[in-house]
Amino acid sequence: MSPIRHFMAAPLRHGGAAAAPADPSARPPTPADLDPLAQLVLDAYQGTIDDEGETLDDARDTIAQLFAGDFGTMLWACSEVVVRDGRLVAATMITLYVGGPFVAFTMTHPAWQRRGLARAGLQRAMARLAAGDETLLRLVVSEGNPAEHLYASLGFVRCPDPRADAATAPAQPDDDDFTTA
Repeated sequence: MSPIRHFMAAPLRHGGAAAAPADPSARPPTPADLDPLAQLVLDAYQGTIDDEGETLDDARDTIAQLFAGDFGTMLWACSEVVVRDGRLVAATMITLYVGGPFVAFTMTHPAWQRRGLARAGLQRAMARLAAGDETLLRLVVSEGNPAEHLYASLGFVRCPDPRADAATAPAQPDDDDFTTA
């Protein structure tokens, strides 16, 4: 059985809360990151509430869909990957979904969790979006995911499904494809 998922949203304040400091190991993702991101997806979600037994091929397909725009237009300049010790250890992937910015994925390799990488990636993404005059960032989270606490600390609150407000919401994968770890 799939977990219950909720939409959350946070206001973006231009000149508001300071972004996380620059991280020299963070950079925008590129299509060349497909395989390393697929491995990160697999590692980050394995054994979590969002683990549905996906394989590396499943994760590769999901990242290929993300890059192709199947989850909304990829906002490459607002997204980031973090490289440590020569491998991707964290990622924050932002798209445009139902008319606004959306956290398609935020993930951290288990060996690198609890070091502030997800928080910093989200804070930098929020600052980039606010600088571009966006006013709201949305995401989907599974009920019971420990990340709910992180999101709440960054100003995210539960909100209605934005697809319900769209007169003709674009065809999108179901919520199972939008998860954050």
